[in-house]
Amino acid sequence: MKKTGAALLAAAIFLTGCSGRQNTDGEIQLPIYGAAEEVHYEVAEAQYMDLSETVSTGVTIGYPYAVYLTYPADALVMSYNALKGREVTEGEVLAELDSSDLDYEISNQQTIVNAASGDNLQYQIEQEKLEMLLAEKEKYVIRAPFDGIITQTASVTEGSEVKADALCCAVSEISRTGIYLDGAGASQFRFGQKVKIKVDNDTYDATVVEAPDSAPATAYGASAGRVIFDVGEENMQKILTDSAMAVSAGWATVYVTTERKNVLAVPDSAVKSGGSESFVTLVDGTERYKLKVTTGVSLGGYTEILNGISAGDIVLARGSGNYA
Repeated sequence: MKKTGAALLAAAIFLTGCSGRQNTDGEIQLPIYGAAEEVHYEVAEAQYMDLSETVSTGVTIGYPYAVYLTYPADALVMSYNALKGREVTEGEVLAELDSSDLDYEISNQQTIVNAASGDNLQYQIEQEKLEMLLAEKEKYVIRAPFDGIITQTASVTEGSEVKADALCCAVSEISRTGIYLDGAGASQFRFGQKVKIKVDNDTYDATVVEAPDSAPATAYGASAGRVIFDVGEENMQKILTDSAMAVSAGWATVYVTTERKNVLAVPDSAVKSGGSESFVTLVDGTERYKLKVTTGVSLGGYTEILNGISAGDIVLARGSGNYA
């Protein structure tokens, strides 16, 4: 059924993609069945072109390699000394939980150990149990794992009740500043991908060094994963030195450009969807033909056509066009 009208080809004005040629629409008149007058439609020619599109996403300047500290058990908070942005030293107490129940168990176990002192084997068994309880109690005091800075905290005060595995705080080495993205937007990136990072008015080449497709999330509770962008040590130092306000605000922008070279494409408005299938309306003179097509990517206002029509075919680009 697919036809190409020579007269229509002469009337249609070529449309191009992102290859630098001018993008214009042709217009034709087609009869609407049952209507008294002709109706104007814009048309486009399916042709090979280069497609390109750049999208931007806000990202964070901060500490992507922070260590996330969690609570060991359901408990009452006795003290909470974590404050976002505060520098800490290794071993410093950041939070302490009520261990009264555990203290009671330890006291009982100590009594059992003392009673077993005459039996060497039993004494060793009970002593090991005691040491396990003491190690568990030590977890109720949450300490800074190294010298660093607190990058994230929870809404907790003295007297709050917390749950096991809930976030206490996050601590990072100060020197491990980086650029990263958490959340649903992470799924658009892949390991090794090349991107552009803009901080203030400067743009840097960057590479994705961690993405959901290559490594588990490092961010606490980030179900969609985390993306980390590497701009190089020299550029990172330049950002820290020259863009202090942007670093303080924690904001940067990543630009991703997607390109497809020499693909058959039509304007997005020429493609109609019905369920899981896509269609275009082919035009030949005053005749119209609804054809199923297989589509690829959509970039810069154009949709790649994998099969169903050929270069030079003329399709309705706007207006109605979904004909049963």
